[in-house]
Amino acid sequence: MKSLVARLRELPVLARQRGPQRPTPSTSPTRPPEPGPAPAKVEGGVVVVTVLGLGGEALERVLDLVEQQCRGLGRKAVFVTDGDDLAPFRRRKLVVEQVPDAEALAVRLPELPWTLYRERLFGLIGRRWRPSATASFGRKPPEACLAALRER
Repeated sequence: MKSLVARLRELPVLARQRGPQRPTPSTSPTRPPEPGPAPAKVEGGVVVVTVLGLGGEALERVLDLVEQQCRGLGRKAVFVTDGDDLAPFRRRKLVVEQVPDAEALAVRLPELPWTLYRERLFGLIGRRWRPSATASFGRKPPEACLAALRER
């Protein structure tokens, strides 16, 4: 059995043996790629709900409450979590964005700018979803992250 390194070294040789590939319509150099779908406009707007540090039954109660409130107001909820378990969101078919737990990562790798990284992620989430409101459950994110959510 060949090692992984040996197989990786053979890849350029195999590509040359196959010859040039014909471009497909989506990768044709004369036609630019089509943009992906934009997030759907929601009648009442989007609410970004942070659930940092929550899990288990506490998270389930928050999800119940937010789903009920957003349904009543005609809004769409986008959840921001720092947890690894996304099953509660998937089971309910909710939109979720995951950010790192910057404080925990800073303990393990203090030389990296985890807080700046998390702030930038919150900024990207804000530009993507353009929230009309925010709500926080569990640990409240730093004010810089909330400000980054509001920036457009």
